[in-house]
Amino acid sequence: MIVENGKIIHIGTNLPEYDEKIDLNGKLVMARYVDPHLHLDYVYTLSELEQDGAVSGILFEAIELWPKFKKTLTVESVKRLALKGIKDEVSQGVQHIRTHIDVTDPKFTALKAMLEMKEELKDTVDIQIVAFPQEGMYMYKGGRDLVEEALKMGADVVGGIPHYEPAREFGEKSVHDIVELALKYDKLIDVHCDETDDPHSRFLELLNAHVFMEDYGSRTTASHTCSFGSADDSYAFRMMDIFKKSKIHFISCPTENAYLQGRQDTYPKRRGLTRVKEFIASGINVAFAKDSINDPWYPMGNGNMMNILDNGIHLAQIMSPEEIKTNFDLITYNDARCLNIYDIYGLEIGKQANFIVLNEALCL
Repeated sequence: MIVENGKIIHIGTNLPEYDEKIDLNGKLVMARYVDPHLHLDYVYTLSELEQDGAVSGILFEAIELWPKFKKTLTVESVKRLALKGIKDEVSQGVQHIRTHIDVTDPKFTALKAMLEMKEELKDTVDIQIVAFPQEGMYMYKGGRDLVEEALKMGADVVGGIPHYEPAREFGEKSVHDIVELALKYDKLIDVHCDETDDPHSRFLELLNAHVFMEDYGSRTTASHTCSFGSADDSYAFRMMDIFKKSKIHFISCPTENAYLQGRQDTYPKRRGLTRVKEFIASGINVAFAKDSINDPWYPMGNGNMMNILDNGIHLAQIMSPEEIKTNFDLITYNDARCLNIYDIYGLEIGKQANFIVLNEALCL
């Protein structure tokens, strides 16, 4: 590889001699890791506040616990803990992060902190901010308007959590609002969608239909979609045909959802993954993400995307010889597509000479 002025100008063998040469001794050169789904305003709050997380391990208990954590946050405390989480990830090869920031807070404490950090750290890590209504657009009074205000303040992506709204009709209304706001402000979309074991949770179907009709699927991501992993095969395969038409992206959080989902199952016990294997086989873009580091939802985590990949390929059963060839895409190129940065990302001539180097011993 030849690099000039920070860009890749040649890749291959028999390269011409240059004054400066770095011999990597056969190590693996890869595009930098991308974490497309992380809650930087939550990281390390579990240990910091010395409170218990969700004892049941159930998602909805953690959501109910969050307000008592949130009321203690300041701009300074969010920045301090978020910086710790960012350092964890960047030190292990992550250079792009999409973070969901809770905006069901009239003071916008976490959003103000993250907007500052995005600018302060722009030369170290690229941060996309999702205006995320953790307590719901309608479950939380005025939540929808807070999301819109967050977009005006500089958030990059419209978020939502329709399965947490007080009734199906309000969940559906929130999906319509999400797409309308994205169109109004020219923003990307990333929705916590059907993060439940209920196979009848169908907000993904509505989101996909809406962005399909608006030709907005390539700018839209459905995160989690756990219930789609429990859906009837006839329904699932019909929907996958429409996913391909809309070009919607998917993000699965293997460690987090394996920990949270299936808690009320006896046996068989579900493991919370969406249909990762089938998406890959169908050519539907799907990526892996971290989600949490030591917060009320998930007590563990260290920002290591290789750990996420390792867990994910086991849980999704994607380790055939052919599948292994593209497994790294689940924490690199596929994630970049979700963030809509694929035009500037990757090991290709003309793109930024920004990459990571791994010892062979670390390769899958």
